[in-house]
Amino acid sequence: MFTDRREGYYLERLGQYGPGYANFDFPTSELVLNLLFTYDVLHQCTSKYMAEFGLSKSTFNVLLLLRHGPAEGMQLHDLGDLLLVSRANVTGLISHLEERGYVTREVNEQDRRARYAKATPKAEALLDRLMPVHYNNIRKLMSNLSNSTKGEIISLLSQVRESIQQHSELCEQAAAAKL
Repeated sequence: MFTDRREGYYLERLGQYGPGYANFDFPTSELVLNLLFTYDVLHQCTSKYMAEFGLSKSTFNVLLLLRHGPAEGMQLHDLGDLLLVSRANVTGLISHLEERGYVTREVNEQDRRARYAKATPKAEALLDRLMPVHYNNIRKLMSNLSNSTKGEIISLLSQVRESIQQHSELCEQAAAAKL
């Protein structure tokens, strides 16, 4: 079985030093660590083949949203709300994709202040080449898991997200306390 060297290192340190801190709970800390490692391993793998198509995870996400979104395109703030990655620089992402000929910006005829981003035929052709590769790769990456196991993981991750969202004010309080 493959083990990430970092995982063993961090788990060892967690068990060794974690108990010295107030509120430490090993199972919770181990879960968070495993979620982070799992995301990182998946991100590294998918980033490699997306890079072969000239895309980052962020640009891939934007192109998918635009291609399968409303026919008139999407406003940048709507894109930012839907991204599965950082929305810090949606304008920069759109500018980069526009320079490469994958996106156009259009003014809304009903509201001249509203600008819409729209995928170009060049972007659609790129996605037509990439998506079969992407779906094949993620299918293979998850091939050791039965559909039943996948369903269980989906359910458990949904519970994790729900717990995080119910207590998300803690993140904002911690950030405010730093100031």
